[in-house]
Amino acid sequence: MGGKGKGEGKDAKETDPAIPKAAPQGDQITQVIGEVGRWQLEKILIVFIAAAPGLAHIFHAGFITPKQRFWCAQAMDEAGVDIPPPWTVDYPEKNTSYTVYPGMGNLTTDKKLMGHCIPGCMDYDFDHSFWVATMITEWDLVCEKSWLKTLAKLLLFTGFALGSFCSGLVSDRYGRKTAIWISSITMVVFGVITSFVPWYPLFVVTWWITGTMAIACYTAAFVWTMEIAAGKWKIYLGMSMNYSWPICRLIIAGLAWGFRDWHWHLRCISALVAVGAVILFWLPESPRWLIARGRMDDAKKVLSDASKKNGMPVEPEQIMLTPPSAAASKGGFLDIMRHPTLRIHVLIMYFNWFTTAFIMYGLALSWQSLTGGLFLNFIIGTILDFPAKTLAMFMVLKVGRKYPYMIGSTITGVMFLLTLFIERDVYPSNWPIVVLALIGNFTTTMCFAILYMYTGELMPTTVRAAGVGSSSLVSKIGGTLSTTVAALADIHPAIPTVIFATMAIISGAITFFVPETMGRKMPETIDDIEIEPLCGKKLPEKAVSEENKPWMMPQEKQGLGLHLSPSAVSLG
Repeated sequence: MGGKGKGEGKDAKETDPAIPKAAPQGDQITQVIGEVGRWQLEKILIVFIAAAPGLAHIFHAGFITPKQRFWCAQAMDEAGVDIPPPWTVDYPEKNTSYTVYPGMGNLTTDKKLMGHCIPGCMDYDFDHSFWVATMITEWDLVCEKSWLKTLAKLLLFTGFALGSFCSGLVSDRYGRKTAIWISSITMVVFGVITSFVPWYPLFVVTWWITGTMAIACYTAAFVWTMEIAAGKWKIYLGMSMNYSWPICRLIIAGLAWGFRDWHWHLRCISALVAVGAVILFWLPESPRWLIARGRMDDAKKVLSDASKKNGMPVEPEQIMLTPPSAAASKGGFLDIMRHPTLRIHVLIMYFNWFTTAFIMYGLALSWQSLTGGLFLNFIIGTILDFPAKTLAMFMVLKVGRKYPYMIGSTITGVMFLLTLFIERDVYPSNWPIVVLALIGNFTTTMCFAILYMYTGELMPTTVRAAGVGSSSLVSKIGGTLSTTVAALADIHPAIPTVIFATMAIISGAITFFVPETMGRKMPETIDDIEIEPLCGKKLPEKAVSEENKPWMMPQEKQGLGLHLSPSAVSLG
């Protein structure tokens, strides 16, 4: 019977004139519009312009609270009586005391001491020789208020977490384009509002909303990109979206150096996002999502327009699409957790996302505390992002996803372990520590680029955005906790280093239990995961014969199977 099924499939493909002859690694979308063409490139450029600038909000957190020298301008006692200078400040841990006068000319010569905390100080002034305005100078976030800057960044990253998860839910339910557009417009509005608010509590709320929308926009955009191409172009284009991160890091570093005023940083980022929100008018919904949701007429219209742009015109009525099964058109986040094998894969990936984000954001937001420099080390780390992501793309194409991630994560852990054996403040600018940290940053960045593609390929179509979004949520929890790295480094520089090293090595080890996705078709339904055991070994062909696939429709058994499904793309 299995042989008969195969024969019927062959006849159906040869005699059905409405379906172009399939490429060896094609699916029903690429058979109509090709693996890549002018239409795909134009639309992905729109997605990139719309989604990329918002990521600058993430790295802005590293420049909105820089270390800045300060002094007390006025102090009062509890009765409201002015306490005239000079003031005496004791440091028991150093067994020393200072006689302090107000004014920039009286600052301490100790480079590690930004200023003195005077009991009863009512007003602090700051050194504005470089920074014109920061969150610290706006609300005097020093001394007893210094914890408020950490709180603001911590809450911002909770917004990133929520945005990632909600974007997946909205994207799977209402469409990729809808999620991108809503998040873009909201990000513009609240980004501008944040730049003008005069009160700290309101600032925290509006900044949180802005950050939530920033990562929501990118998550939906990445899924849209993954679903629009096939074959090796799927990897090229999907991995190219990862260049958004270093580009945005360079943007915010340039804005911080040029304006040195956090108000204008937010306004400039919002202006870039506004441009993207406008050009989204020319972006169609993902045809793969339309097919997965059973909206065949809408999908045919999009594919027809794309085929004409790519020079292979086909009218909508000439396009024959395989309708999704009942299982393929339904699915949600809870379905991921109900499936035993997929649940294990996802939980491992969650740990990987958490680890890479904790290290990557921890370094990006705390270069000054960990290495003593801000702009130079930040920019060097950013520039290294480009070869790191390029290497990730090459490894994904030639080697796979699993082992490059395992090796990269392990190297990250080893690099940070080595820094523990190098004494600080002995070498100029702590260059050995900086070099090892940059190597760790390089391999972590490579791993992070691989994770987006790897996770998307593990997820079935109807829960793909929810799977990637929930993974990104977990990564932002790691990012949230990374805001404490600077505080931990102030206690002892070795604390964050030990945490980075331990987590990276564990992450590389447990990835052994996740299957390799190179050369495999992406799953269409949750049921498709049944044929992928824990360590990714292929089952005997008899065990996965068509008779043992009750979720497949009759048409699929006749040759319109997974290679023609909404999400099934061979990634060899």
